[in-house]
Amino acid sequence: MSVPKVSPGQYEIASGLFGHLAPRLRIVSCDAASHLKATPGAYDVLYSVFGALDFTDPRELLPVAVTALRPGGQLAFSPPPCALRRRRSRAARCRGRLCTGKDSRGEATTMNRWVLQEHVWVKVLDEAGFTGISVDILPSGGRAPRAHCW
Repeated sequence: MSVPKVSPGQYEIASGLFGHLAPRLRIVSCDAASHLKATPGAYDVLYSVFGALDFTDPRELLPVAVTALRPGGQLAFSPPPCALRRRRSRAARCRGRLCTGKDSRGEATTMNRWVLQEHVWVKVLDEAGFTGISVDILPSGGRAPRAHCW
């Protein structure tokens, strides 16, 4: 699991919750694309929920993710649910949307968040070299929209 550098708090939370699973689970705090590029064939599973796939251009991250996986490896992620409310357009666009948050010092910051429609995710996964792409739609626990998981 890779945690963006902008969120050391998330790294601390993940370490606290899942650190006991080491060495079978590695929690890495660094630039995800650089890390994956430097570790070809190192992973059985890559998992991202409100992580690298939300905040890194998928055209940059997915090609190195596919090479970081061992044969038969899996990428599992859940994009933001607001992507589900958008109507499918004819053009398959891949672009970030600005979102605001706070950096490690608590100061306001702006960064791209990749909120893509389902068919666009499938397209960029395929273009990056992933095979056997499937989508599971998870029911919401209430009024929230359903979530897609790849």
